[in-house]
Amino acid sequence: MKVNQTDKNLDSNQKPKSNKKIILIIFSILAVICVITFIVIKYVYNKTQEDHNNQIELSFEEKQAAMANLFSVAEYDAIPNNYKEHIYHFMEYNDFLDGTYFLTKISDRAKKVFAFGDFTSDNNDEDDMAILLESNDFKSSKLVVFNHKGELLYVEDYEYDLPIINSFKVGSKIFMDDIKLVPSPCDGLIIKTEYNKRALVYNKKAKKFETYHQFSQDEIDSIENEREYNEQDYYEEEPPKPDSTMQEDIFTIQEVS
Repeated sequence: MKVNQTDKNLDSNQKPKSNKKIILIIFSILAVICVITFIVIKYVYNKTQEDHNNQIELSFEEKQAAMANLFSVAEYDAIPNNYKEHIYHFMEYNDFLDGTYFLTKISDRAKKVFAFGDFTSDNNDEDDMAILLESNDFKSSKLVVFNHKGELLYVEDYEYDLPIINSFKVGSKIFMDDIKLVPSPCDGLIIKTEYNKRALVYNKKAKKFETYHQFSQDEIDSIENEREYNEQDYYEEEPPKPDSTMQEDIFTIQEVS
């Protein structure tokens, strides 16, 4: 059967049109998919960003509330904000914000639980800070010393003791290993408890903090009296008395002579 040339031309003209239509439909479908995908992605992104912003805002509000609770008395206004941040982060990192440790709420005590000074003599213009945290047993405490960057320098626990602290400057007279007052080699802390007083001083050679007992006048008097007592010759033995045999020998010698 012969194919009409007109029919051949018609078929050849219809196929390109059909292919173009299919391609156009595919592109239209893809375009719709892309638009829908873009809308969904944008919605999800906006929703995620909104949730994230809400979370940040909530966290900020929670932090502000925690900070207000932590530094609850007016005496803590003397602590610069960056040091307050260091204290907060230390307590947050160690899970103390649940009430395990806290800063005293007693105004009269609050001014005696923090102090500043160049405790390690690092020769910069920023002070180190010492802070006393109280345990939730209301009997024990923790001394924390850190620099202006928030890096820990020293931590000490006090079981069943609630000391108070104050700082002193380099050159201040303190007791170190003896009852003779000597100049402190750097800034330090006085840690006073109910029963004793100690100085916390950084040892540059040993690269560590050391504590020195600070003597009261009564202790000094007692030590000096004991030294005077030991210096006296109370322990000198008396010459031995001659026994009867020796006396007879002495008499015999005298008679012979």
